Amino acid sequence: MSESLITKKAIAEALKETCKIKNIEKISISDITKSCGLNRQTFYYHFQDKYELLNWIYYNELFIKVIEDISFDNWSDRIYELLEIMKENKSFYINTIKNSDEYFKDYLFNITSVIFKDAIEKLDEKSKLSEEAKGFISEFYSFGICGVVLSWVKSGMNESTKSVSSHLKQLALNTEKLGYERYLLL
Repeated sequence: MSESLITKKAIAEALKETCKIKNIEKISISDITKSCGLNRQTFYYHFQDKYELLNWIYYNELFIKVIEDISFDNWSDRIYELLEIMKENKSFYINTIKNSDEYFKDYLFNITSVIFKDAIEKLDEKSKLSEEAKGFISEFYSFGICGVVLSWVKSGMNESTKSVSSHLKQLALNTEKLGYERYLLL
């Protein structure tokens, strides 16, 4: 592991630890560097601000693990994995998402919209849907998944990860069986 990656991970851990006791909006660079024993110059060498660090954590500790080899067939398993990782770091994700959810929401939306667009392409074998309709359907499901996950976080992650991922999977399966054909007939 490179020295730069080790430093980034140390800074990330410092932010996660600080989030346990302080709201993300009130955390300063000084708080982060004090927690990990580094100086401000080192922080700024690796990250522009705490939001770039937050994006780095979301991507490297959450999304990169989930998006590898993701497909329409396994997306619900990956959502389950995503929820499990989040629950392991519950205070960090609740703190950062409750106070600044746009970073997380953007990542999740982009990933899910690509997955659903790909699934719609596969289901629309006869090319009955326009590109606009495919985009609309994939965005609809992506917003739905984002909304459910964000709501789960903001309500304290009380519902089990298995239950949330199972509900999302069942919704997609029911829509695939019933709704998709109806949409094509309209």
